[in-house]
Amino acid sequence: MTETTATTAATTTTTQPAMAAHPATVTHPATHPATHPVAPATPWRKVLRFLAHLAEMVVVMVLGMMLLAPAWDWAGSAIGIEAVLARPDVAAVVMVLDMVAAMTVWMRVRRHGWSAIGEMNAAMAAPFAVLLVLFWAGAAGAGDMMLWGHVLMVPAMAGAMLLRPAEYTEHVHGFDLVWLRRRWPVLIGLALLAGTITGGTGDLPAWLILAIALVYPVVGVLRNRIRGRSMVLLQATGLAVFAGISLLAGAFVGQETGAYVLAAGLVGHGVWDVFHHRANAVVWRWYAETCIVYDLLLAAAVLASTIGS
Repeated sequence: MTETTATTAATTTTTQPAMAAHPATVTHPATHPATHPVAPATPWRKVLRFLAHLAEMVVVMVLGMMLLAPAWDWAGSAIGIEAVLARPDVAAVVMVLDMVAAMTVWMRVRRHGWSAIGEMNAAMAAPFAVLLVLFWAGAAGAGDMMLWGHVLMVPAMAGAMLLRPAEYTEHVHGFDLVWLRRRWPVLIGLALLAGTITGGTGDLPAWLILAIALVYPVVGVLRNRIRGRSMVLLQATGLAVFAGISLLAGAFVGQETGAYVLAAGLVGHGVWDVFHHRANAVVWRWYAETCIVYDLLLAAAVLASTIGS
C-alpha cells in the first residue's frame, strides 16, 4: 500500500514540471484590422445598420459633388476649358470623379479596406459608364443620362455592399483621423498645381520636365541616398530620359505636339514618383507623394487645355 502511494506521488511530481513547461495556450478571437466586431445582432438590426451605412454613403456622394464642383469651375476658367466642362458627357465624368474622390477619402477615414473602397467606386461609376455609351450612340439624351445615372447609382452601391455584408452590418467602424492627417502632402501638391495653372497651361516651359527630374538626383546626393552602381545607373538613366523629353517638347513648343509631349513627360514622371514613393528611396516620401499629385493633375490640365482649344 505504501509502495503504491509512493509510486503515485513520484509520478505526479514528475509530470507536474512537464505540464508547467507547456502552459495551456490562450487563444483570442481574430478581429478585422480596421474594424471592431460587435455582439451578434438580430436580422432587423442588421438591416437597419445596412440602410444607415447606405444613407451615409449617399450623403458623402452628394457632398462630393457639391464641394468639389467649385474647384472644377475655377480650374476650367484658369486653363480655358469652360466649354469642354459644359459638355454633358464631360460633366458626367467630372461628377463621377468628384463622388469617387469623396467616397475614397471618407471610406478610408471610416477604416474600410481598399478592396471595399474599390468595389464601391466601381459600383458608383458603372451606371454612368453604360449610359455614356448609350449617349454617344444617340440612344439616350443628356437629361436621361444624368437622371438615370443618379437613380441607378444607389442600388449599384447597395449591390457593392452586399458583396461583403459583414463589412456593413456586423462591424462598427471608427474614424482613422491619423491617416487623414498624413495626407498633407496631397494638399501641398494641389496648392502647387493651383499656382501653376493660374496663368494658364499654354505658357508652361518645355524645361519644366527637366527641372522636376533634377530634384531626385540632387536631393539623393545631398541625403546620401544614391548608393550602389545600380541606383546610380537608374538615376542617371531617368535624368537622361526626362532631359530628352524636355528637349523634344521644346522642339515643338507652341504646337499641340509639344503639349502632348509635355503631358506624356509629366505622366512618366508621375510613374517615377510612384516607384520612389513605394520604395521609400532617394527623396522623402512626402515629396514623392506631393509630386505624384502635381505631375498627374498637371498632365491632365495640359491635355484638357490642348484638346479644348
